Amino acid sequence: MQIALFTGMALTDATATPESVMRTTVDAVRIAEDTGFDLAWFAEHHFSDFSICASPLMMAMHCAGFTSRIKLGPGVLVLPLHDPLRMLQEIGMLDVASGGRAVIGIGNGHQPHEFRSLGLDIDARHDVFMETWDVMEMAWRENRVAYDGRYLHIPETFLAIGPLGGRRPDVLVAAHNPRMMARGVRSGAIVFISPGPRSTEQALKLRQQVYDSAPEIPPERVRIGVQRYVFVTDSKTVARRAAESMVHFMRKMRSLRDVYPPRQGLHLESVPFEGEPDVDWLLAHAPIGDEALVAERLSRDLAALKPEILSIYMAYVQMPGSELLASLERFGSGVLPLLR
Repeated sequence: MQIALFTGMALTDATATPESVMRTTVDAVRIAEDTGFDLAWFAEHHFSDFSICASPLMMAMHCAGFTSRIKLGPGVLVLPLHDPLRMLQEIGMLDVASGGRAVIGIGNGHQPHEFRSLGLDIDARHDVFMETWDVMEMAWRENRVAYDGRYLHIPETFLAIGPLGGRRPDVLVAAHNPRMMARGVRSGAIVFISPGPRSTEQALKLRQQVYDSAPEIPPERVRIGVQRYVFVTDSKTVARRAAESMVHFMRKMRSLRDVYPPRQGLHLESVPFEGEPDVDWLLAHAPIGDEALVAERLSRDLAALKPEILSIYMAYVQMPGSELLASLERFGSGVLPLLR
């Protein structure tokens, strides 16, 4: 099992700036490498305070310059937003520059405002995703592309830079669409489920959806990744702030599905939604608390779900970067050894 650090690089509160978020993220990656995380990866979002990371490949390349061991990559590249050939060359550059440490997460996107601003058809995203994945696999297999699809038309093109030594990087697929899940399972990719604050029992139902998407593949051959929102603290006051932050984060994430999300300029509004988790319920069930409590709650996931990757997301909290980094330090030194 691998432990991953995920960061969305959001402007989480009024004191946050792009510069402060960048500094905190860099410090977090250093801590993750020093404390034994296997992977650090970065979200791709555009045009709101939900993230300043418009290019996760650029962020991974930046981190490759001051790390030596930890794997790095996008979590995820929104394939329909990218020119496939340029993206493939940039993946190749990251893999070579990092010494073969590139790990590539892919997804099809879900935020209408991003597609609208970029002049792209969100209704075509599933098909464009599949065609782009075709192109990626061809490039990694042959170091060339020649493709004539419904949306992508690429004349024979040879790539000067590809994965190190012809190596195909690990692929992680963030999938809710059954077609995407099935292709991920059949291709040997790691299919990610993100239960959010849901219970382990509810997460098992999400895993079953992955199994059901390609029933001919035995479950023991299906590669699963799981992402959880985590915060480590002894303080009941800080723990409550973390749980409250999780609710606000989920409100914004949910609103981004709207064609026109509620916002004030750059800043998304936190709009309550039906069925949102209760803060007291989160404190009683989510991995928020001291090292022993967080390890115990995450261990339930590991025992039941048997993921190949457990991805930890802490940067949802509406707190100064120093508090986020303190939580990460405690996870690395106190929780991670228990999970190992």
